[in-house]
Amino acid sequence: MSNSTSPSVALHQVAICVIFTLIFLIGMLGNVLVIWIILCNMKQRFPTVILLLNLAIADFSVLITLPFWIYSFADKWVFGASFCVSLLYLVHSTMFASVFFIVAMSVERLVAVLYPFTAQNYWRRGTVSKVITVVWSTSFLLAVPVFAEHRAAQAETPYCSQLQRSYQQQKGLLLLETLVGFAIPFLTLSVCNALVAKRIDRMTFEGKRKSVNVTVRVTIAFAVCWLPYHIRNLLIISSTLSKRSSPETSKILLHICEKLENLVGALAVTNSCINPILYAFAARRIQKNFRASGIAKLFQQLNNSSADKYAKEANSRRANSQQSSC
Repeated sequence: MSNSTSPSVALHQVAICVIFTLIFLIGMLGNVLVIWIILCNMKQRFPTVILLLNLAIADFSVLITLPFWIYSFADKWVFGASFCVSLLYLVHSTMFASVFFIVAMSVERLVAVLYPFTAQNYWRRGTVSKVITVVWSTSFLLAVPVFAEHRAAQAETPYCSQLQRSYQQQKGLLLLETLVGFAIPFLTLSVCNALVAKRIDRMTFEGKRKSVNVTVRVTIAFAVCWLPYHIRNLLIISSTLSKRSSPETSKILLHICEKLENLVGALAVTNSCINPILYAFAARRIQKNFRASGIAKLFQQLNNSSADKYAKEANSRRANSQQSSC
């Protein structure tokens, strides 16, 4: 940091770097552990665990970009404009993927609980692989506008940021990001979890209940981490809309957004490191000590719950069918 940097600004930079470093270390450790356990310790993988694996890969991909942002916060952006664009594209695409896989997990749980035979048939047909392909493809496509934006990464402006070509483009992209990246996914998560909770009250299958609880915690974490980010998006849109009618209001809103930028960014990235912590918390309810075997058992429960619920539903329907024929 230069000698001209004020103490308050320097302290702010140090705080940002420390927070992002902690997020990076915890998140990388957790997601690598999740990927290793699923790939190396589970031979048979049902839909929920396959989706968890892809969620961990998406979160891992978000977190590997943090060292570059930490360096730019501490000093300045020195990696060039092309790398800036590539990094922003990776961040946007993998964050979309992370959100969509959380949604896919909840939808899979809903289908598995309400329509077990349908879920089993779709799983046998390789539908999960198709869903994964669609999620990754959609995420990469939604991040394409990053390439159409101006970049401030030259020597005279040594930082990497998104700068749209026009106010209309800015409003459109931010609104799309908020609708597709938060509003629609959160509505879907809320509906799925409400329906699953209603259905689960009639069941006593413990493994299934635990797997649903993990999904609910992931949903709550998603809301807490992403809501501030998208509130900031809406404030930016409001600032843009009021630029001509009320310039002072526009400036105030833009100033608030600038102050919130690092905080909401940190919260959003935190979502990519908090999911493995939620899995670990659930695993501690299975084993008192936090060990890889405990998390493996949790994943095995999530895995087996799919097979068990199919068997239980099938036996129940056969019993009912026999009673009716008698």
